[in-house]
Amino acid sequence: MENPYASPTANPYGSSSALSTDAVSPATIAELAGTKPWVRLISVIMWIVCALMITAVVFMLIAGVAGVSQLSGNSAAGGTAMLIGMVVGYGLSALLIIYPTLKLHNYASNIGRLTASHSVADLNAALAEQRRYWKFLGILMVIYLCFILLFLLLALAGAGLGIMAR
Repeated sequence: MENPYASPTANPYGSSSALSTDAVSPATIAELAGTKPWVRLISVIMWIVCALMITAVVFMLIAGVAGVSQLSGNSAAGGTAMLIGMVVGYGLSALLIIYPTLKLHNYASNIGRLTASHSVADLNAALAEQRRYWKFLGILMVIYLCFILLFLLLALAGAGLGIMAR
């Protein structure tokens, strides 16, 4: 029972606004529910790719240990360096895939909870996972673009030095 002596409160959204309730509109839930199977599919494919990459790293390490022990001299050093580069590259790629995959998985799970509860808290949780996913990919894209720009500048500088050396 409400306190009849409490000071009045105003609803800044008005009495007919959807924001004044703690339930998400059916149209919003329907739109998000329509994306859930596709988000889940991409998440599962990303988990599979990550598992395959980790498996490839393990097999490269096993093959590398067996193969490098049979080589000697310069060919062993070159083979070892190439193997280390491949293992590090695949390992980093697998690690970089885990976080966005987890975010997509959580996003799909939160959409499932939202369809059952119609709660604004579940909507906010789903959107927070989606925001984290896109933020991570945005940061990765900026890093990749910086590396591309750096390699482009190095290539141009190398070409310029090659022309000057003639």
